[in-house]
Amino acid sequence: MSSIAYVTDEKMLEYHRLCCSRTILFWRLSTKNKFTDFHSGDLLFFFARGAVNKRKKGFIGYGHYVATRRLSLNQMWNLYGTKTGYDSRELLAEAIGHAAKGEIPRTMQCLILKDIVFFVAPVYPKDVGIEIPAHLESYCYIDKDDPRVTARILRRASRLGIDLWTKDEDSVPETIFHQDEIRHFMANASVEMGKAELSQKERAAAHRLTKEKLKEEGWERVRGSDTDCLKLEKDHIEMALPFVCGVNDRTVRLQEVLGRMTLYSLKLSLENLKDRIVFSLLEETEDPEAEALVKEWNERF
Repeated sequence: MSSIAYVTDEKMLEYHRLCCSRTILFWRLSTKNKFTDFHSGDLLFFFARGAVNKRKKGFIGYGHYVATRRLSLNQMWNLYGTKTGYDSRELLAEAIGHAAKGEIPRTMQCLILKDIVFFVAPVYPKDVGIEIPAHLESYCYIDKDDPRVTARILRRASRLGIDLWTKDEDSVPETIFHQDEIRHFMANASVEMGKAELSQKERAAAHRLTKEKLKEEGWERVRGSDTDCLKLEKDHIEMALPFVCGVNDRTVRLQEVLGRMTLYSLKLSLENLKDRIVFSLLEETEDPEAEALVKEWNERF
């Protein structure tokens, strides 16, 4: 789980904002600074000057990283068109030529982003307890030292507001943003709890159960966890936690899984998110007593 602050052209961002772009492409001339820890679904924050304060850079919005591809100018335009941030191939070529100071490279590294969200006002680094060098030219990781930074940016942006101008029928920014909040708050909770104290045999079983669950539609791994799963529904959150144990440690494992349920729920409550969590267990062998306790939990909360 990583998030990146990416230095972005303000005019291009405004173009995408006004065009309600849900998918966009960023091209890069330099391949020296390759992403080493950035994966599909991670967040790329647009780091640029705001419309009001032109002297100060902040986070203007973000997109979900999909993939990096090497494309020629013609491929970029033919595949993505105005999603490149320009009205015509000629304007795109002019921008690349200007940046390259002459000849346009045969191919360029292109970042594909989807589910774009823009903020009403910039979130400045100091507001979320981090510093970004004023001379930053490309990008930097923002949560390597503190995995809670991304959640703080999202929380700050929530207070400022999400740009509804980008709203369309297929992809509602509020929904995308809210789900990202949940993902990162749950990830923080998982990191803070640490891994469950399982034996080697139990951990192998937990991984196997998790892998099977992730094959089901809509389920994803809690970021920062190698065993816990979640599914984001319209009116609630589903979470599946492995419950594997031996004869001699069943009581301890049951206490642990109930503790994880409590902490996940508490994390959402402390962040003032009202989403209800419905828990279930991933088991090798059915345990009626454990299942009854989880059922009672779900009914009470």
